[in-house]
Amino acid sequence: MSVQVICPNLRCRRVLSVPDDVRGKMVKCQQCQTSLRVPMLSQKSQAAGYGRSAPSSGSSANS
Repeated sequence: MSVQVICPNLRCRRVLSVPDDVRGKMVKCQQCQTSLRVPMLSQKSQAAGYGRSAPSSGSSANS
């Protein structure tokens, strides 16, 4: 699955499609060579079921 990000350079603003495994890492825009960090998957997106599943936390019984 790929992630789409927009180049932060105001003269470029190209939509980049990068692999999911580069989340949190620096990449360069192929058009203008501007470096940008691919955002990590947000907690809201994880709760909605997007991306990789979170590991189970064991029992969730209340005391």
